[in-house]
Amino acid sequence: SCYLPPLRHPAVTSFLDSPGSEVNKYLIHGGKTPNNELSQKLYVMSIVPSTNKKSLLCCIEKDLVGDIPEARYGHSMNVVYSRGKSAVVLFGGRSYIPLNQRTTEKWNCVTDCQPFVYLIDLQFGCSTAYTIKEIQDGLCFHISASRNDTVYIIGGHTLESNIRSPNIYKIKV
Repeated sequence: SCYLPPLRHPAVTSFLDSPGSEVNKYLIHGGKTPNNELSQKLYVMSIVPSTNKKSLLCCIEKDLVGDIPEARYGHSMNVVYSRGKSAVVLFGGRSYIPLNQRTTEKWNCVTDCQPFVYLIDLQFGCSTAYTIKEIQDGLCFHISASRNDTVYIIGGHTLESNIRSPNIYKIKV
């Protein structure tokens, strides 16, 4: 097990351990730590039954390789199922401006994340970033829902515009 810090505004989703399974697992990515730092870690949590009728909460930090999503908050994460496999779709959010652009006055300034859609294979920990021409901005604090092999992204806003987006994006994996 690992230590899971109290996070503000992480992306959270649940998924079944395997098709037909009744064991739910939960994914937690990103968020702000108590020190106001942003996390880029991905945690897998599950409830494991034990012999004395009590359940144990198991937490594992998942290592990713490839295009690793930057530390962020206010983003979304969904699990999709296609061709007998499952994958995680991660999108949007905000992050701090890069260290080389920070000054004392702008230390905690945030920026919208690039509009990349990350596809993460949980079995191998491989992460790949994709661009979708219809999505021009990395929306923050949007709503997402998934069904089978499709993720729907609704609403959200950018730093430039505090107006909620009227668009609904459909991402088919």
